[in-house]
Amino acid sequence: MHVHAALETLLAPIIIVAPFVFGFGPAAMVAAVIIGVLLMGTALATGAALGEAPGPGRGLRVTAHASLDLGFAFAALFSAVAFGLAGEPAAGLFFGLVALLQGSLATTTRYTTLPA
Repeated sequence: MHVHAALETLLAPIIIVAPFVFGFGPAAMVAAVIIGVLLMGTALATGAALGEAPGPGRGLRVTAHASLDLGFAFAALFSAVAFGLAGEPAAGLFFGLVALLQGSLATTTRYTTLPA
């Protein structure tokens, strides 16, 4: 899970910055910033996966993180289709790649907590 969180922490800023670098339209920029910020927050908030005992104020539970990961993958996939159909093929391709990476990361991670 440590590698998973590190990869998400690296992927999130790329998602946030890419639309500005590649010149996507305003809607794609907003979608990328929202997905990137939420992904970063999820990666940083999963304290239980990093060895903390779960409890109030201790971060996001690993099960919630797993659900959010799949949600981010589906959101990116939906964005890829939407922007592709809206005439922004670069944004569609980018979000398709994000969906593929996030979906692969979500389905290959073993979501477990460390013993307290």
